[in-house]
Amino acid sequence: MKNSRNIDTLLRSMDATRQGAVPNQGRSQNDLEQILRSRPSSADGGIGPVEDKTSTPRPSRRRRRTFALGAAAFAATVGFLVVPALSGGDPAFATWTAAPGALIGAERDSAVSDCLRSSKGTGDGMFAGDVDAAEVAIAERRGAWTTVVLSGAGGFEATCTTDSTAPWFKKGSFGSVGKPGDGQPLSSREVRATQLGTGVIADNPLSMASGQVGADVAAIAYTAAAGERITATVSKGQFAFWFPGTELTNSSDQPVAIEVTYTDNTTEIRYLSL
Repeated sequence: MKNSRNIDTLLRSMDATRQGAVPNQGRSQNDLEQILRSRPSSADGGIGPVEDKTSTPRPSRRRRRTFALGAAAFAATVGFLVVPALSGGDPAFATWTAAPGALIGAERDSAVSDCLRSSKGTGDGMFAGDVDAAEVAIAERRGAWTTVVLSGAGGFEATCTTDSTAPWFKKGSFGSVGKPGDGQPLSSREVRATQLGTGVIADNPLSMASGQVGADVAAIAYTAAAGERITATVSKGQFAFWFPGTELTNSSDQPVAIEVTYTDNTTEIRYLSL
């Protein structure tokens, strides 16, 4: 059956008030089966496939099973995944800062606890053991926004960035959980991106880079197109920085230049890619 007119004809043919005293049960059943198999077109006003409007960055060639944080989990091979907040206490990242501050005390405990809980529940708990064994590598704040990075054996990582001023029932986060790398150790001056791209939270675009660093990497900075110098947090073999906007949208095709400072105070320009 191709359209609503044919469906209507079939339905009318099955109307008991228009049939004889002994209706043809075989014919009715056949008609019903044809109706159930039919797929009305959009021109007929039927319900078509739902288009997924969620935007995610381009796939990473190296990334293994990774899941987004939040209520919805997506099994995918991607560099960056996002779960938007319903709303937040800091519209349009108004309090965001280019230089991070450290999370301390009860605020740190709360952010870490939230990240542990959401990471353990992602992917039907497939990474629960990794989360339990992970340590907190990064706990930073940029204005109202907190970022926690957990790291563990075999290249395990979990990242969570959240608006700390949003009420609990409207909180959302962006980040990921999984084993994005190949588990191979880094050289002393190596920088390996495991998240690199753009996304949206609370209807506002953002760019994020995070990943792993070698033992000799002391600091990382990124200079945005507008000239603003953004300082990454580097701690316990991990790095992370993010900023408002879509600047890193094409990072899978265009390596991202960063300035790396080493423990001997020398610097060089390196390039992030996935």
